[in-house]
Amino acid sequence: MNYQMDSSGINSLAGFAYQIKAFALYAFDLHENMSLEFETIEDVNLKSIKPDQIDKFNSNFMCKSIAQTTNLAIQVKHTTVDDSTAQKIILNWLLLENSEHAINQYVLFTDKIYQNSEAIFKKDANLLFEEISASKSRSDAIISKVKNAYKGRFDDFEAAYQSIQTKYQFKNIEDIDLSIQQAASIHFRKSANPIVFYQRLEGFLQHVTYEILGAINKKIPYKMNFEHFIALVEEISNRFTAELTAPSYADFKKINPIDLDESRISTSREFVQLKACNLSEPVIKRHLSYGLYYHATAIKYLENNRMKKVEDILETTFENFEDAKLDLQNQSKDTPYNRLSTTKDKSNSNADNEQIKFGSAIYLTKDDIDEKQISWEDEENEKH
Repeated sequence: MNYQMDSSGINSLAGFAYQIKAFALYAFDLHENMSLEFETIEDVNLKSIKPDQIDKFNSNFMCKSIAQTTNLAIQVKHTTVDDSTAQKIILNWLLLENSEHAINQYVLFTDKIYQNSEAIFKKDANLLFEEISASKSRSDAIISKVKNAYKGRFDDFEAAYQSIQTKYQFKNIEDIDLSIQQAASIHFRKSANPIVFYQRLEGFLQHVTYEILGAINKKIPYKMNFEHFIALVEEISNRFTAELTAPSYADFKKINPIDLDESRISTSREFVQLKACNLSEPVIKRHLSYGLYYHATAIKYLENNRMKKVEDILETTFENFEDAKLDLQNQSKDTPYNRLSTTKDKSNSNADNEQIKFGSAIYLTKDDIDEKQISWEDEENEKH
């Protein structure tokens, strides 16, 4: 079976997605007494960076794999590694070599598509030390930190530089997605059900993305030890089975943000109908997230040949809306907001969680819905 995993959420992060996938690949290699860290070397405000520009900042992030006997510092590059980039990688490692961390291996992890060379140590210690010593960069720049760390200590600098070269490993990956699938195949039991396997793997990647983005915004490292990893694998495996599909709403919402400035959103029927309910923008965005989350979950139901479940959810939601509308009309309380609120309050046992229930109602307000289309405000009453 050819199956394409839905990575739209994580891939919307452009080059940063590769950083997270590299972290995930190493996560599947965790064993007892091991941990993995994703840290920010220099402050980065992800909110201010356009997705297609984030590759320019990927030297600001580093993974560390920590075990009782072996510590790895992993620099992930999803770009061409030119001389300037190579030097920044080396500067990062020089700081680590001078720290309390006992690093056994320095790994440059790249994508084969960029045809990068493993030869990054192109300057001798004397020349590099002179360049660093003569630097006039701002105090928080990596080169300035290295300058202060080794100031007046060339012998220590040279020893550190040589030590890094002896511990250096170049890892050139041809297909990171395939590598992750192979690494995760036992943990998420691919042979038992390939479709459920891909849903679990997608759920894992979404969760790791959610956690890493949160840690970066808080300016703290994201840490995953073996016990955390195993607990996460078990929790995700329980949420995705042949009978149950319950992706994490919090993870989904974090990596699929709603931008009301996008014309495709602000002109959509879902938005117009929610606007008629006199909701604030944050509440409108939350309800639109419900709709997206329902749609993504419904696709997973269909992948598992559970079309009947999708039909039952939508049928019950539409009947709930019709009952709500009738009740409100009889009470002379039929307003757009009351239709929305009363429909949400009604039960729908076919939905596996509240967000799926709410999202199915938002989904039915879409433009391309036929006989079961929902209107919080009847179209003849819409304000233009």
